[in-house]
Amino acid sequence: MTLGQGPSEQNDSTPAILAGIASARLITEPRMWINRRVETIELLTHEETRRRVSIDFTLLPELQRHLELDDGVAVPIAVLTKEPRRKFDLRDESGRAVPVLGRTQNGELAHLALLSAALDALGSEPPGEIFEDIAAHLRRIVVEPPPVAAEQLAYFIGSAEEGDELRAPIWSDATCRQLLVTLWQNYVLYAVVDASGASRRILKYSYAEDFAYAASQWGWRDQLARDGLSMRIDRPDRARFVIDCPDAARAASFHVEIATPEELRFEFAVLLDTTADEQLSEADQNVDRASLYACRTVPRGAHVQAYVEIAPERHGRTFQAAATSVVVALLLWLGVASGLDSDNPGAAVSILLAGAAIFSGLSASRGTHKLVRIVFAGTSRWLAAVTLAALTASATLAMEFPARRPVSVWLAAAIVCTLAAGRLGWSALRAPK
Repeated sequence: MTLGQGPSEQNDSTPAILAGIASARLITEPRMWINRRVETIELLTHEETRRRVSIDFTLLPELQRHLELDDGVAVPIAVLTKEPRRKFDLRDESGRAVPVLGRTQNGELAHLALLSAALDALGSEPPGEIFEDIAAHLRRIVVEPPPVAAEQLAYFIGSAEEGDELRAPIWSDATCRQLLVTLWQNYVLYAVVDASGASRRILKYSYAEDFAYAASQWGWRDQLARDGLSMRIDRPDRARFVIDCPDAARAASFHVEIATPEELRFEFAVLLDTTADEQLSEADQNVDRASLYACRTVPRGAHVQAYVEIAPERHGRTFQAAATSVVVALLLWLGVASGLDSDNPGAAVSILLAGAAIFSGLSASRGTHKLVRIVFAGTSRWLAAVTLAALTASATLAMEFPARRPVSVWLAAAIVCTLAAGRLGWSALRAPK
């Protein structure tokens, strides 16, 4: 297989050609050599979410020789979307840093893998100019950014469906089609490992990524449906969302762990195949770290997601919010019962201090994790209502407005705080221990 190169050029790049050819099967059949994939998703920091991945794989010596380049053995351990990775890190079993191929060399190997599969689909190498046109087209699909690559792939598929004599057999070939669908929007992560290493290795990589917490919440239409509304009433202050696990099928065994920030717990978590609408793992309930094991090998083409329901812990902020609102409501009702006396402002001062304490608590939550703020959004709104009611009642008594004894204002404030106390108390009662 010459891949359209002259003798001298071919000799100079023979290791790359062999590595590209060997990569084709490794990329399209990862479960053949990747024994286990373990992902750890940490929702722990204020600014970002971190995903850590462990790859346990076995490469036979002969295959290692085919993948060997000047710097070591290039192993296609993962397929990642074509976007910059923040804080990317790759290490081996002993914790030593492992290099990866640069963008240019990475694209070349992936392109060679696709070219080799295309030539296998065609059965023979076409004439030079025609082959160069096909090779350039496939290269654009592999190395260009997703918007451009999508246009190139669409043109390729359109030509194939119209009966193009070269593109049609390439697109109809299962291996080529899988590579095209994979490589237009993803790039292959090649780790460069020592050629003298063991056949079975474990590599671990990690990177920071964004997670659209707000966008993943169910819409209001779903929340106001009968089941959604009953859930919101029975179990308030819950966040429900899904976490994509796009590479779950790229290993014989898959396991994902998800960790939450402090003050939160997983009330329910499960691994799902949304394509087949099937459950892939046993459900994890009432834990601070969800651990989900796929009960069987994930089917090829499955869209795997971890569905989670997160709830606040009973102790901590949930209990404090409920206790504070109850105390403020009692003080307001005592004020109403006393008939209020502007000459004795003790009650007003107590309410004012309680309101200031609540406001300070709301302000202190600004530096918390985004997910914590989402879960406690309802609590924060009710606490804000308590604060406003308490401060309004205190101000009306201190300024003797709208009357010297504004019992009606205090009554309204007491009712608001009582409703808030009921809502926050129910939330604390329903929160998992």
